[in-house]
Amino acid sequence: MSNPIAVLQEIGRIFQKEENNFAELSNTISIFKNLVNELSTLDLENETARKSLFLTNGKALGTTWAALCLDDVLRTKMFIKGVFKAIEQLRKKSTKPIHILYAGTGPYATLLLPIFASFTTEEVQATVIEINTESFENMKRLINKLGFDQYILSYENEDATTIRLKNPETIDIVLSETLQCGLIKEQQIPITFNLLQQVPENTILIPQSLALDICLLNYAGLKNRTENTPEESFCSVLERVIEITNKAATQFQLDLNTSATQILAQKQIMLPMDKMSLYDNVALLTRITVFENEKIAINESGLTIPILLKKEIDLKT
Repeated sequence: MSNPIAVLQEIGRIFQKEENNFAELSNTISIFKNLVNELSTLDLENETARKSLFLTNGKALGTTWAALCLDDVLRTKMFIKGVFKAIEQLRKKSTKPIHILYAGTGPYATLLLPIFASFTTEEVQATVIEINTESFENMKRLINKLGFDQYILSYENEDATTIRLKNPETIDIVLSETLQCGLIKEQQIPITFNLLQQVPENTILIPQSLALDICLLNYAGLKNRTENTPEESFCSVLERVIEITNKAATQFQLDLNTSATQILAQKQIMLPMDKMSLYDNVALLTRITVFENEKIAINESGLTIPILLKKEIDLKT
């Protein structure tokens, strides 16, 4: 590839567009994958690369599975677009370099490569954290090959759920995308809580809001919806189970030294009988606001596919 920096700049430009041209986005993801794969020495078919790390606070993806997150088109676009918007907002308020803490980089540091290509080191700097050693080493080599080493304040091959930050007061953005649908298994929530307890209170968190809703769902309505179909026509929210924002550390007051469940408790939710004929599923919905109006809607990503909790035969009896 003749000029990878120019390629990354163009990727960043396309991902910042307001409209979603899926042919263009799919082609851009392919170009992005080819670039990072050409500069990497990973064998993604290797059994070691496929092994995830199962930790007290969740699962850290194996290198292969972390690399495949790039294939989720809207997930990748919206997160990168959100980071661009957050940086531009902060640059209007300050002339100092924006310090991004990126926890869970995977083997490519996907969300920062177009950022580094588009800003100078006087504008953006980063601390990067990755627990998986194979992913960590590839990420370091990739950043070095691209000439982005000068953007990195610190490389940390550490567990982001327990790490003690060296200069937390300098951090402007906490970025972590260690997500699975329904916020299960992976480490997003414990990572978020650990880091938020250390950084300034007004630090921007990306994703800005993560929430889980219990809802009644008309599955046919969901499948047949168009871009302009209102969510209320196929989904009725019963209750918000949890919402994580940059206020979560003070809101929940977690003890990170215990593995006991501290956020979610057993709760009974009554199904409204007057609505049952309109819906055929009870579902758990993951709501993701990346930054301000940049949101990932239902079914737009593998992260926001509804988790069906109860099927039609149970609801109608």
